[in-house]
Amino acid sequence: MYSVIRIRGLKHVRPENKTALESLNLDRKNHCVVVPTKGYEEVLKKVQDYTAYGTIKVETLAKLIQKRGRLMGDKPISAEFLKEHKFSTHADLAKAVLEGKASMKTLGIKPVFRLNSPKKGYGPIGMKKPVQLKGPLGFHPEGLDALVEQMM
Repeated sequence: MYSVIRIRGLKHVRPENKTALESLNLDRKNHCVVVPTKGYEEVLKKVQDYTAYGTIKVETLAKLIQKRGRLMGDKPISAEFLKEHKFSTHADLAKAVLEGKASMKTLGIKPVFRLNSPKKGYGPIGMKKPVQLKGPLGFHPEGLDALVEQMM
């Protein structure tokens, strides 16, 4: 599965790119979603100038669910919720989501994780450059775990 983070804001976004971002539930800057790798390739290529995306590890997703995951009604994901749905820890829930055995939507978890701006910024090159020029935008082949950790 891919983790997709919206890096750039709302100004000067073409209408077709805006609808693609809305279909990914990325309405605001510094929002993150987790999507399957298959079926989203064209959408991710369309929005690569506004987002950063890459694979995510189980440990990072577990930490993301624990710190930033919210249920409907903006309640945190508690131990009682995990026991109710037969998960012992947040890592078990993250593993089930990554393997496709569980869906956050069917469990009642909001699909969007609200993140902060990254600590120490996006680096000396800024946030408007692609990965090939050492910027944050586009596909991260080594994964997006480091950026997600900075933004939690």
